[in-house]
Amino acid sequence: MQTCTRNGCGQSYEPAANNDMACQYHPGKPVFHEGLKGWTCCKPREHSFDDFLEIKGCQLGPHSSEPKHKDDPFKADLTKYDDVLPEPAAEPAAPPVATAATSEAAAAAREPEAEIIDEDPAGVKVAAGAKCKRNGCTAAYEDEERSHGAGQCQFHPGRAVFHEGTKGWSCCKPRVTDFDEFMQIKGCQHGRHLFVGTRAPAAAQAQTEKCRRDFYQMANDVIVSVYAKKIHKDRSTVKFGAQAMDVHVEYGDKTYDETIELFAEIDPQASSFEVLSTKIEIKLAKKAPAQWPVLEKDTQ
Repeated sequence: MQTCTRNGCGQSYEPAANNDMACQYHPGKPVFHEGLKGWTCCKPREHSFDDFLEIKGCQLGPHSSEPKHKDDPFKADLTKYDDVLPEPAAEPAAPPVATAATSEAAAAAREPEAEIIDEDPAGVKVAAGAKCKRNGCTAAYEDEERSHGAGQCQFHPGRAVFHEGTKGWSCCKPRVTDFDEFMQIKGCQHGRHLFVGTRAPAAAQAQTEKCRRDFYQMANDVIVSVYAKKIHKDRSTVKFGAQAMDVHVEYGDKTYDETIELFAEIDPQASSFEVLSTKIEIKLAKKAPAQWPVLEKDTQ
């Protein structure tokens, strides 16, 4: 069996069964602009990186196992990460807090930050050829012995980070500029493959990725807008910590939850939010009147 290297495919195939209609792929390049992700060859755009990877190819053709950029001498050499796994970036020390109330708010905002690693339930049935769902892993299920053993999966527990033309993962240090190189960054953690998982599938988890947000700033404040339609004003809230905020939005029959670790400290007592018909406008009072290049600290 060989693995197709075309964008948007990645399927395993038998060369003897390959034909001109076997592969559904993207002939274009990935494009990331203003928080949206898609391909130059077709129109769909997604906010979530996982949803972006699920965009169906827009062209049919034969599978290909040719390595990408194999003759390009200017592509980065990722073999330097083969022998030594990248060390996870060190977490910065917790900022000092002014009051007990502020301390409690900050702790509440940071609780969701702990990364929960999902696992397949014991004895779960997995379809042959199912792909591992972990970031950075492309393995397909073969059998229990070869696909469900401890340490067989090398993956990224964090999320994809795209900032100022560089691409990487929040859980480790390597950064590259080319999308294909980004997809080749080896995982920084070992564990078991995830083919099914225990978390609620699809829609419920995708809700947190569906609210668009942007921000602008003044000398003393940062204004963040979270956009959604039919917001339930009485059930939507924002909690402020010393350097984090916990956003909960209920709109229509959906829910959006996100904990945002901020670029710099804020004054929780002086910060506020207002729920409008199509957005929540959040006012973050800066603790120091300095320019914020980004909203979130892990996108620097």
